[in-house]
Amino acid sequence: MKTTIEQARIKYGAPTIGCYVDASACSADDCNLRTIRFAQNYGFDDGALPALDSEDYSQFLSDAGDDAVTYLNDIETRSFMYWTFEDNSLFLVADVEGAREDVEFVSSRKQDYPADDYRGEWLHVSDHGNATLYIRGEDGKDSEIWGVV
Repeated sequence: MKTTIEQARIKYGAPTIGCYVDASACSADDCNLRTIRFAQNYGFDDGALPALDSEDYSQFLSDAGDDAVTYLNDIETRSFMYWTFEDNSLFLVADVEGAREDVEFVSSRKQDYPADDYRGEWLHVSDHGNATLYIRGEDGKDSEIWGVV
């Protein structure tokens, strides 16, 4: 998917790569509830929560938590970034391998930067393995989409 510079700046507040709900600090139900509440900040509608003592409460939270992650991925406009819920923790991560496979230019030992007339997404990978995804606009300037160490 191609990204314009405006899309790369994100429509909804640019959450950064990292952990947003940490399972070490809460139970599975609490982690799901925190994920739902986080997604609600960006417009997610989970419907009405069942009563806390309901037999369906944990299952509802689990299903709604999964739906919240799907919703967050649906509104994420930055290329090669996605939300994932693993081990009851919510993360925003970069897909470095996906970018490496799909962008038209990836830096190498032979060429660190694309040619001056290049336009579009490109991935810079340092000799230490750090990766930064850029988009080069029509003005020839690079804007960082994301970076990981």
